[in-house]
Amino acid sequence: MINLRQLAQGDAAERSEGFEGLWHAIDFQPDLIAPQRFTIGVALSQKGKLTHFRIAEEASKLKCFYAQRFSKEVWSWLRTELMAELSQSRASTLSKFVSASPQIHIGQGFYASATSADSALSSTFDRIVSVVARDKKSNNKGIAQETLRLDVARLLKQKMNTQFEKVFQGEHGMQITHDNLVHTFDIGYDDHKTAASVVSGSYAGLDTAQLNVMTAINDLHTFSRIRKRDQIGLAVLTPSVQLLPAETVKVWQDWWSHFSYKLRESALVLLAESGNTADLADQVMDWYKNPAQT
Repeated sequence: MINLRQLAQGDAAERSEGFEGLWHAIDFQPDLIAPQRFTIGVALSQKGKLTHFRIAEEASKLKCFYAQRFSKEVWSWLRTELMAELSQSRASTLSKFVSASPQIHIGQGFYASATSADSALSSTFDRIVSVVARDKKSNNKGIAQETLRLDVARLLKQKMNTQFEKVFQGEHGMQITHDNLVHTFDIGYDDHKTAASVVSGSYAGLDTAQLNVMTAINDLHTFSRIRKRDQIGLAVLTPSVQLLPAETVKVWQDWWSHFSYKLRESALVLLAESGNTADLADQVMDWYKNPAQT
């Protein structure tokens, strides 16, 4: 069984270090005769050295400007070459970077600070990259945790009927009084065997999504030590490209694939995850099919 306290503290320590450096626009000038440039990616630097970068996977807006002079094949080739050049230049002085293509330019640096380099890349990429066609829903902030919890509770109440009231702990979590102080735990469901929390990872910012997960897992772990539960449950709404930009979703997936692995390896943790609220509610219901009598 893994020690969730050490896991949470370790992850929090990593996040507290965060990222502080500069972001740089990576521009593409399709026609060297014309001055028009398009931002196709973002690079990060620390102490003048290239540390991270992200290039748009597609550049559909260039087709609007250059029609038959631009193709997916050309873009794919250019992107592959640029990715290779940047990979080879990682940890090198960014100001000395020169692409083999005179059409590629890396701009001056601007201050960037975030809980991680991935978070800095994601937020900057979404803000400045101009060649990606944005879906109308891409500006959506995702699904707020409060909204998600209300929707899950509504669905569970419809399906579980009277059983729902036996496990639902209310909108404000569970409370324990100690030394005349009331301590609130971010726990929405409990049947004296399994304490669980529903959290939203569907946010435009990775910082908020991570905070939701870490707050819930910390509270669940601490509560299970105080009140002795057999298991703890974490139900996570994962982000989807239907609501958020693909790059934002990828940043979450990269982080979540590592963090969720640790949870799955613990016999203590029940883990539910889905990009669909109804499906997430069904998974939570499975944990409480036969709730203990209170």
